[in-house]
Amino acid sequence: MAMGKCLDLDSCGFENRERARFCSHCGIPTKGSFLQGRYEIRLLTGKERNIVTLQAIDRHGGLSVIVRALIPREANTQDQEDFLQDAELAASVSEQIRETGSICVTDYGQDGPVAFLAKKEFTGTEQHLKNLRMITRISGTLVASAYPDVQVQNANNMEATTQIRKIVSTDPEITQLQAYTPPPVQQDWLAEGNLAYEQEHYEEALAAYEIATSTDVISVEAWSGKGATLLLLERAEEALLSYDHAISLCPNDPELWTARAGVLHELQYYEEEMDCYDQALTYNPNYVYAWSSKGMALVAQNRLEDALVAFDKALVLNLKQASVWQMMSDTLYSLQRYDEALMAIDHAFELDDKQASIWDTKGNILRRLKSPEKAHSLHERAVQLDPKNASAWFDKGNDLRDMQRYPEALANYDQALILDSTLASAWYNRGNVLAALHMYEEALESYNHALEYDDGLISAWYNKGSLLHEMKRHEEAIVALDYALASDAYYIAAWNNKGLALYALGRLDEALAALDQAASFAPEEPDAWYNKAVVLKELGRKKEAATCREWAHSLEQQGKQGQQ
Repeated sequence: MAMGKCLDLDSCGFENRERARFCSHCGIPTKGSFLQGRYEIRLLTGKERNIVTLQAIDRHGGLSVIVRALIPREANTQDQEDFLQDAELAASVSEQIRETGSICVTDYGQDGPVAFLAKKEFTGTEQHLKNLRMITRISGTLVASAYPDVQVQNANNMEATTQIRKIVSTDPEITQLQAYTPPPVQQDWLAEGNLAYEQEHYEEALAAYEIATSTDVISVEAWSGKGATLLLLERAEEALLSYDHAISLCPNDPELWTARAGVLHELQYYEEEMDCYDQALTYNPNYVYAWSSKGMALVAQNRLEDALVAFDKALVLNLKQASVWQMMSDTLYSLQRYDEALMAIDHAFELDDKQASIWDTKGNILRRLKSPEKAHSLHERAVQLDPKNASAWFDKGNDLRDMQRYPEALANYDQALILDSTLASAWYNRGNVLAALHMYEEALESYNHALEYDDGLISAWYNKGSLLHEMKRHEEAIVALDYALASDAYYIAAWNNKGLALYALGRLDEALAALDQAASFAPEEPDAWYNKAVVLKELGRKKEAATCREWAHSLEQQGKQGQQ
């Protein structure tokens, strides 16, 4: 099913992800989506204030209907209540209409974010099931009996019954009494699969798509739906096979190539993934979603400058994409281009100020720009919009840490960890705050939790080692510092602190070797030279010690002059 761009091209035009039922920006139904699993949306025919008019097909009867729907982005809860009340009244009045050609409201309700009503032209055939009569066959001619003999109970009785009344006749030509039976309804397995998919009932969706692909082996939509469902069920290899089948049926569809790229990303086949994006853009160089997805893939590969080019292409094609502006901002942030990142996130804000992640991103940029107070107010808003977002609580804690409001920072880190106990960065920063409060044992416990969830967190190994050295647990300190150095052999501070821990244990030659490493990697840093002088003096190498001390003093003086 090709959903693609929002039907409201003038006011929105957002490029949605594959299989989205509602536009991610304005909220109206997308082309090909089903409301209540019944009304298939075809096109937008009008818009007035906060209501759109859509042409749709009623799949229960195959007839064309008009759907009127509130625009979720432009309507509040009261608007929805008023709309549905008016729709209920219109439907009640429509039940009394019998004039052919009149427009009647036949259905209304809420589906996801959308409040809607459906209406169609009254043709005079709508009541035939309520007034069915016994059909008699007399000498090959059909006539209606004088007595109604099929009765559909009213709305107060949920079970419809069929009663055949006895016909009194002496005519021997009457040969058959027959009740009308409506033709069987063909089950639409593709529609069933699409509906189950949108309701996140993925096992049911897969079962429906399996039947749809077996009964119609050339249905591109069914194979694509099956692929998307298998991916969500973490069956990526099978998903790839489904997309391959869909592409064999429609090889020039950029959406299919982009979806296949997403599967390859999950399988970590990154080169082939990039080939798929290139293939999609060969068929449609203006396919926005391929450009934005390619940008995300490039970010994952740490090709940040290339990612910016892809995001820029997507935005040239459609500036009204808050998510792409946000991804561009995140990428600029990673490149430490904070002023540009701020400009990009401000564009996202203009388009959508209701996403917690956008508030969170802007807050992080402002903290990097040394404005933790402004950042804090933004992160406050982020947690209001999404109180279950662990990252937003963590970032709010970082603002409070930078403002040295340590107890409040701890409370926010704790809230983040309640929501996600595996968040290593929150454990790490919590340890740093506890260390600043001289709560060393608690800090060590936090560092240990951080390393439990991310044993490659070098700074956690370093801070743990430095804290253990401060607590005079030098052997343990050396172990932790060695882990840091195993990940980064040029970590000067770790070499320096390892030298200090070895010196405290009386292992002078090893201490000197560690400090030599620190001084060789950072010859302009005075600390390593001062510490080296202390060890050399202890080893009786006084002349060398004096030379190191003089050099350290010279470096300090140069540093002071440079600051003036």
